Amino acid sequence: MPQRVRIEKIDELKVGEARRFDYERGGERQEGFVFRSATGLVAYRNWCPHWGVDLDIGTGKFYAKKVDRLYCRNHGALFRVHDGYCDAGPCASMSLEAFELVEEEGAAVIEVPDLPPAIYR
Repeated sequence: MPQRVRIEKIDELKVGEARRFDYERGGERQEGFVFRSATGLVAYRNWCPHWGVDLDIGTGKFYAKKVDRLYCRNHGALFRVHDGYCDAGPCASMSLEAFELVEEEGAAVIEVPDLPPAIYR
């Protein structure tokens, strides 16, 4: 059964800002993030599909405003905000693992599947 993670006060997140959250999968702590774009909220696993490391190297910063892309601070891969697709860098044509997200009364509820899709294992 998918796990639901609730993040309170998500309505305080400004455009271009992200908030990280923890979840457990396979008995291990993992991390995701919620990002607010001009068109709304998206949620992704904080994990680079190229190298398998955190995108933000612990800074909480995921966004490159000049190019309007989420990015990996480890090697500069760029991901489209709305769907997590990498259109530049060493993981070009790969995507971030996206999570379903619903806004409820100023909070975000993220649904994390028990297992990542096979392409992320």
